[in-house]
Amino acid sequence: MKASAPVMGLVLLSGILLAACVDLYKVEIETDKSYLIVEGTVNNLPDRQVVSIFRTKTDAVFKSSEFTSTIVAQKGGSEPVAEARVVVIENGQTRYDLTETEPGYYEMPASFLGRVGSTYQLSIETAAGQKYLSSIETISPVPPIARIYDRYNAKGIFDRSTSVGQIATNDFYVDFQDPADQRNFYRWTSITYEIQKICATCRGGRYYVTTNDGECRTDSDLSVNNFFDYECKSLCWDIFYGSSLDIFSDVYTNGKLQKDKLVAQIPVYQSNPALVVVRQMSLSPDAYRYYKLVQDQSVNTGSLADTPPAPIRGNISNTSDEAELVLGYFSASEVAENRYWLERRNTVNAQPNGLFASKNGRDPNFELPSSLRSVIPLADCLPSNSRTPNSPSGWRF
Repeated sequence: MKASAPVMGLVLLSGILLAACVDLYKVEIETDKSYLIVEGTVNNLPDRQVVSIFRTKTDAVFKSSEFTSTIVAQKGGSEPVAEARVVVIENGQTRYDLTETEPGYYEMPASFLGRVGSTYQLSIETAAGQKYLSSIETISPVPPIARIYDRYNAKGIFDRSTSVGQIATNDFYVDFQDPADQRNFYRWTSITYEIQKICATCRGGRYYVTTNDGECRTDSDLSVNNFFDYECKSLCWDIFYGSSLDIFSDVYTNGKLQKDKLVAQIPVYQSNPALVVVRQMSLSPDAYRYYKLVQDQSVNTGSLADTPPAPIRGNISNTSDEAELVLGYFSASEVAENRYWLERRNTVNAQPNGLFASKNGRDPNFELPSSLRSVIPLADCLPSNSRTPNSPSGWRF
């Protein structure tokens, strides 16, 4: 099973208190309205930079969980906004046209690098002619990560995306020196690359290689509940995006050395080594205020005295209808990145090549050679937002 896309169906972010991780109350929002959801960040890294655009269905239900720490439209609750014209405007002059790589996902040109001190604004025109514009975001500097390390956490987190429920984690901590000459706002994100051995699953059918991509074809001799799994033709990595929101303000600690800041909890799906990309990002004051509002809503929801949760307006508006509530946030950040090789030598009970079983709740069921066909095809590793056949920078062979 592939990792969840970082922003697909993303409605609200919630997260962690300023200096520590806390158990969050579960948040549930029901609505009869449809909302446009826009999420994306431009930064200074020579990496894929993506803006996602989705629209919720009118009957969507938004829920959070102890694991995701995120309020999301439940599966099937949102649809991609395709064929939009998406542009990022730099310093009010230079325009960068984004390319739709998957329905609802728009990618910046490969040559783009954000610059500290420059301003960025997002412009969207949907296929239906609706126009949206974000507020202007300025990239502020961020200090480097001075030290990073991980600790095995046997208790871990409750992972609703697997059959095991509670799952151990490798917890990541950073040290950094906060600058004394400026106000700083921070956010941390993580991306994990896990080796995947299974690239296709066919239910009630078999996998065939065509001239383009492979495909599953229904076989009337097989039960609709029969699963056949097919090994990858080449090396393949599943991509997992950290879904908690970690933010921090130096309002009480300006200029001090920050030590042992918990910034990520990476589930132990298998004993194989993994590549964990930890990013320390600058936030604008407006972006921090937005994320803090969402964080407070998530943490505080749970008692009769609390205000019922509701979608929070981001920084994007309909240019001809300011009353329309648009969800999500377009931000601009400088990023200090650390690519950490996670050996997983201290894990317990994790299995080699166990990613498929962890995510699907069963071992792979391989189609065996038979009179129907003596050679079983291998499956393509199809690139997507959650899978890649390309070796990530920093991977060790």
